Amino acid sequence: MAVDLVRELEIGYQAQRAGNLTKAEQFYKKVLDADAANKHALNLMGMLFVNNGRASEAVDFITTALEIDPQDSQAHANLGLAYKDLGKIKLASTHLAESVRLQPNHPVVFNNLGNVLRLLDQPGKAIRAYEESIKLYPDFAECWSNLSAALNESNQPEPALKAAARAIELDPKLAQAYNNQGDVLLSLARYKDAMRSYEKAVDLSPQYVAAIINMARTQRDMDRPELGMQSLEKALQIEPGNPETHHVMGVLFEQMGDREKAAQKFLEAIELVPDMTVSYYNLSQIRGRRSSDEELDAMLALWNREEQSNESKMHLAYGLYRICEQREQFDEAFAYLAAGNKLKARNSTYKDAEVAEYLDGSVAGVAGVIERLAGDGGNRSSQPVFVLGMPRSGTSLTEQILASHSEIIGAGEVSFAFDTIHRIKELIGKPYPMNLVDVTAEQLNDLGDYYLSRHNDDNLTKTYVIDKSPLNFQYLGLLALALPGARFVHCHRDPVANCFAIHRIPFDKRQSYAHDLEALGQYYSRYKRLMQSWHELLPRRILDVRYEDTVEDIETQSRRMLNFLDLPFEDDVLSFYATKRVVKTPSASQVREPIYKTSVAAWKNYEKHLRPLIENLQIDING
Repeated sequence: MAVDLVRELEIGYQAQRAGNLTKAEQFYKKVLDADAANKHALNLMGMLFVNNGRASEAVDFITTALEIDPQDSQAHANLGLAYKDLGKIKLASTHLAESVRLQPNHPVVFNNLGNVLRLLDQPGKAIRAYEESIKLYPDFAECWSNLSAALNESNQPEPALKAAARAIELDPKLAQAYNNQGDVLLSLARYKDAMRSYEKAVDLSPQYVAAIINMARTQRDMDRPELGMQSLEKALQIEPGNPETHHVMGVLFEQMGDREKAAQKFLEAIELVPDMTVSYYNLSQIRGRRSSDEELDAMLALWNREEQSNESKMHLAYGLYRICEQREQFDEAFAYLAAGNKLKARNSTYKDAEVAEYLDGSVAGVAGVIERLAGDGGNRSSQPVFVLGMPRSGTSLTEQILASHSEIIGAGEVSFAFDTIHRIKELIGKPYPMNLVDVTAEQLNDLGDYYLSRHNDDNLTKTYVIDKSPLNFQYLGLLALALPGARFVHCHRDPVANCFAIHRIPFDKRQSYAHDLEALGQYYSRYKRLMQSWHELLPRRILDVRYEDTVEDIETQSRRMLNFLDLPFEDDVLSFYATKRVVKTPSASQVREPIYKTSVAAWKNYEKHLRPLIENLQIDING
């Protein structure tokens, strides 16, 4: 009889391998009818159900197999995949980790463990799992591709690009690798390169909806929203029930100024996937819209659910903060905001000493270049205008006002300055700012030329092109030397108001100061000292624009900015909110309506919670 059972299992397994799942299930069932405790049949039946989209049934069979043999590494691996399909990611990671502990020579299981660790927002641990997989199987193309994604999520773009390139080298037809490569390039704002990667992914796999959605994101960032919407429509034709497509459509509608359609798309995403927490967050922050009691109840139910990834919990926290604020429940609102920031800060620690060394080194290096080269070098074009300052200091509003002038085009937030500054490492071999001691006039020419080359031809058709990347204030000194004709509009506002406006937004991990009140105060103080140094080193190159002054009297400040640029006043700048252009920042809703004053002192509702911030700003809020 035992021999017959083995034979039945072999027939079922061969049928499963051939894709005949119905036949395989029949033979596994025969074995289990004869021997209900046959762990091999239980495990194979469980894996069949995992592959057949029947994860709940799979859990029952594999759990029974593990009760018979708790040390079965393959059963743990299979159960991990079943839990992953059910959305129980923590349980999935537990069983996959146990599998590799019991049998540490299975590259596929290490790869699967890495995948679930990424879903748990633990890219560092995922990287280690992928690296273990690659040690066992160096030519594992899919794992190299996954490693690229995890490295990108850990803000390591250069190693991420190398990992994607290795995946493509091993398997030139691996569409996922091109998609992941595109994600890295998109994070670097290398839009044309990103589009080529996504297009290659779609060429290889025409039904690859994720890559098509990423094409739409890239087209949006290239200021081609109509093309982006066309790509999303194509994605919906392929997979009408894809919630991510509806969500990205919502984001694009909001950035194009259609808040009603944006809300509709976020709701459609939620209808498709009721735990689509990122859509709940985006819905909650649409300006002028009040979240319903039903939305609040649904979000609270999700908040209290035990199985929740850090990222999902974070989106819920920021969304619940917004809804409680709408209802003027400020203490409860701040409790959710604090929870969201704690989750964001978990994988991103602010290091004030390192920031101080970097910024002080920048000032010292630029001062040395000014003394040594006495104004020689650089591209003399007067087209670039940099609108910069701390995030949430009014940079989006300022750019929208200026871009409403007939002689100015707004390029939005681009990485061109960042890329230019770090190009100097290629020229000299040392990282910024240590390389400033060796920079030559010819290299400043190269940097200036390179910066302008990053703009597309459309951006350079007007008298001025605005680069509105707030954190360019870090590089202002070298940008001023590489582009001696450029001008800088520095936006600033009340320090507490500015910092609180940052703290209430889920910024990415690169802005590690944003999610801890003490760190936020320290970083703001560093920024303020840096701007004072740039003013001293570069007199008459920088115009300070105070957000509160613009809110109070837009015409006076508009005239002042245009005078700084030697341009005549135009009435269109006063109706900036009517300008038709994509706004790709958290301020998208705000800059599409007339100036409002309610946000100027919104922080006062939370003053008692902000002592760590105020103390580190070293200011007297009553003065």
